Amino acid sequence: MVPMPPAVEPAAEPSRRDLGAYWYRDSAAGAGAPPVTAVDVLRAVRRFRAADVAMRIRARSDMDMNDSDMVALRHLIAAEERSEPIGPKDLSVLLGITSAATAKLLSRLEASGRLRREPHPSDRRAQVLHATGRAHDEIRRVLGAAHERMLAAAQKLTAPEQLAVVRFLDELSGAMDEPDEPDEPVEPVATAE
Repeated sequence: MVPMPPAVEPAAEPSRRDLGAYWYRDSAAGAGAPPVTAVDVLRAVRRFRAADVAMRIRARSDMDMNDSDMVALRHLIAAEERSEPIGPKDLSVLLGITSAATAKLLSRLEASGRLRREPHPSDRRAQVLHATGRAHDEIRRVLGAAHERMLAAAQKLTAPEQLAVVRFLDELSGAMDEPDEPDEPVEPVATAE
């Protein structure tokens, strides 16, 4: 008879407090640690991100739209605010979708009364896309109050605090945009077939 190895106890479930150490090494833990650490800041960013996603899900639900349609409207409105014409090809690039998917998206937005197409002023073969007044009204109705509360929160900060937040978020965005370069190649895990 072959001896069996001793039973291995399953690892205990990590507590919620331990989860932060999974991603971030908190070198400031312990006596004399500052009241707020870099890990606390990153946790706050994560909480903000979760709240932002939840707000946008509620907005899409209220407007009966999918994510791509909502993002497309956001791009159209932002382009209008910058007085930049945006066409179907531009939208395809911004959304990272095919021209066929863009055509379907534009048809949905147009059918719902949220999109207006016009001929390009200098290239009659091209189109310029515009969010309709209805789309602007819906966005304001659904997101306006939340955006006002967000602005009020930002206005509570002093000018140096606002500058610090902008610098931090820009730095964080840059860190997220950089491609990952693993230190060592990761070996694939063999699976039983």
